[in-house]
Amino acid sequence: MSNGTGKVWDYTLDQLKEFDFGVKKGEHFKGLGIVTFEEILRKFACTTIMNIHVKIWDEETTKKENAPDPQYEKIAELIRRYGCEKHVYMMSTSDKCLDEFHLAAPDIHRCVGWDGNKDPMSMPTRAIKLGCEKIQLFKPYFTQETVNMARENGIICNVFWADDPDEALRYLDMGIKTILANDYLAVANAVKNRK
Repeated sequence: MSNGTGKVWDYTLDQLKEFDFGVKKGEHFKGLGIVTFEEILRKFACTTIMNIHVKIWDEETTKKENAPDPQYEKIAELIRRYGCEKHVYMMSTSDKCLDEFHLAAPDIHRCVGWDGNKDPMSMPTRAIKLGCEKIQLFKPYFTQETVNMARENGIICNVFWADDPDEALRYLDMGIKTILANDYLAVANAVKNRK
């Protein structure tokens, strides 16, 4: 993803900050750097809704002795330090991790991610069972009925992903509230120009 080589864990954070993390995506993204979670919170605290996806939580096999991740508490503490409890949500494909995070931080919203199940009704069913406030749909594994079931149960729908402005507008028409995009500006302009 960057102009560096090798494994991330072979570098210090300062060394990683020297790399360009956008140039391989395209000229449009050139110059993007890596930032810490705290730097993001400091910059955007209480001004935007943040989708926090800790990728290693999706891999339950990486957890030692099936114990809860000690990072749950550290992440929740940072979120609280910046007053962002109502401005972030934790997303994972792992129901177990979502449950464990809820025990550590019941005041922070959670979002069910796509776990590979191609049944369009799987995600809202999981969210209802877990008591999660959001689902992050993954195209093409959802339908209008998926969105309807979620909304009828008070669950907010996100979708991963849409870079095409017309596709993004169709998702909004379906009742999806948040669209994750690589080309934020193109999608944001389409939404802004829509009356």
